Amino acid sequence: MKKSYILTILLLFIALTLSAQTKTIVFGNLGMENVNISIVNTPYGTSTNAKGHYELPLYDRSEAVNLYYSCIGYQDTVVSLTTKQLQRDSINISFKMRRMSYDLQEVGVTASRDFYRSKKNRNIADMVFLDGKIYLLENKTKTSSMVVLDTDGVEQARKDYDQLFEKLYVDVFDDVILVGQDSCLQVYFDERDGIQQVSVFSRELYREKLLRIVCEFNGAYIIKTEVHDKGLYWLKYNHGKSQDFGYILKDDPDKELHRLCGFLDTIGYMACQSQWMDIQWEYHQVMAEENGIDLINEGIWDGYLIRLGQTPGLLFKIQWYCAISAKKEYQITPLIFNDFLQFIALDNRQIVEIGPDFNIAKQQSLQITSGEKFFQNEFLTDAATGKTYGLFVDDGVYHLGLYNPEAGSVAMGQKASKKVYPKVFKVHDGYAYSVYFDSRSFQGVIDRVRIK
Repeated sequence: MKKSYILTILLLFIALTLSAQTKTIVFGNLGMENVNISIVNTPYGTSTNAKGHYELPLYDRSEAVNLYYSCIGYQDTVVSLTTKQLQRDSINISFKMRRMSYDLQEVGVTASRDFYRSKKNRNIADMVFLDGKIYLLENKTKTSSMVVLDTDGVEQARKDYDQLFEKLYVDVFDDVILVGQDSCLQVYFDERDGIQQVSVFSRELYREKLLRIVCEFNGAYIIKTEVHDKGLYWLKYNHGKSQDFGYILKDDPDKELHRLCGFLDTIGYMACQSQWMDIQWEYHQVMAEENGIDLINEGIWDGYLIRLGQTPGLLFKIQWYCAISAKKEYQITPLIFNDFLQFIALDNRQIVEIGPDFNIAKQQSLQITSGEKFFQNEFLTDAATGKTYGLFVDDGVYHLGLYNPEAGSVAMGQKASKKVYPKVFKVHDGYAYSVYFDSRSFQGVIDRVRIK
């Protein structure tokens, strides 16, 4: 028994010794706190403490490792470790982080790995750009904050609200609006760098007035005749697969709406209509069997689909219809090119060009000349430069392709995001902004990449 006990202890000691030998400790001093050190292509990393010290264990010695050092306002640094170096028990990597030289941004790939980080336990719900400033909407569970940054990511102003807002919206009058579930709040940035409230109005007014005006063109407002902003479970006109546009001349005292053009996603409409007919038929059957009040036949149904979900099977069909078939509305992007207005139907790959006389000048197909299977049916326009980019997603990473409005073509171009599927992705002033949530630090993060 005694020999067996000794043998067990000896084997355990040997196992622990071998285990300890399979780990390399990377440590050092970077001269400042909150420097992020991460292992490239993995979620693992650490950061420096208040004295600038850090320690990072590496458990895999079989392959070379790249360590990524980053901090807001400082140049990113990559240190490569070979497999031979990883055979050591410890490696000391110490250096001083170099401040970012913003004069080099024009030729660099990125301005900063972390352009901005929110406060703890806050995510970034949305961001907009206006008059050389960046407006952010930061959210907690039941509250929101409006944050204003300059173009270097430095916070200039902040205002907290007890209400939760969903998104930011900049209308054609360059007003910044916080959009909530029931109400909206218009704000502005005053001369004292403060965020001031202008007015509060209903979500209904936002939907019926502001969302309908898509742009200005040749002395007129271009108007969407249908705005589908009634929530996920409301039946939409043509299932959200159609869109009509008109215009109202600014100097017209009667505000008469003139028609421009219309679009219909025929395949999408037919698929939705088929499912909707199936839902109606089953609902009528259930109401007949249970001798209940048929809301549709009685003409008292308000279009709220959940009211028709009388059985688990019927409710599942409704949820499937809303979440899969009718969730994505027909997507039309209006762009102004020279003296023409282009409506681009991204789903059907169709371009309709309107001339200065508000008549259709020509129609053509939108050509995706490369990366066809990665094109995401979305355009992003850089208001600062006037350029429009097609959005592609290849292996979870966002790419941009420059749109040629004269040829009506777009092709995949450069990689524009380091993170897989960022929550918010926008372009402005020659940069692509990726917004995501860092689950390790519980902070919203903005990553900025220069568009070549």
